[in-house]
Amino acid sequence: MANIDERERLAVLAANIGYFSNAKKPKFKKVFDRSKEERLLEQAYKPEDTQTVKQQRIDLYGKVAAAFGGEGSENGDI
Repeated sequence: MANIDERERLAVLAANIGYFSNAKKPKFKKVFDRSKEERLLEQAYKPEDTQTVKQQRIDLYGKVAAAFGGEGSENGDI
């Protein structure tokens, strides 16, 4: 299993080198996005926190839609 993991890491490295060698404007974030990796790790260990953030975001979107007279407005006008 360790050998398979090492070969996988080497394959990913080779793919990344190929990307950087051939791309006109390579972006490091396409290869490795640290904030995304950290967010995924936090979601794996603390799923209740992410649900709270999602609910807060949904509530905020509802308030914005109501403020600008969207579907969530109190009088129902669009």
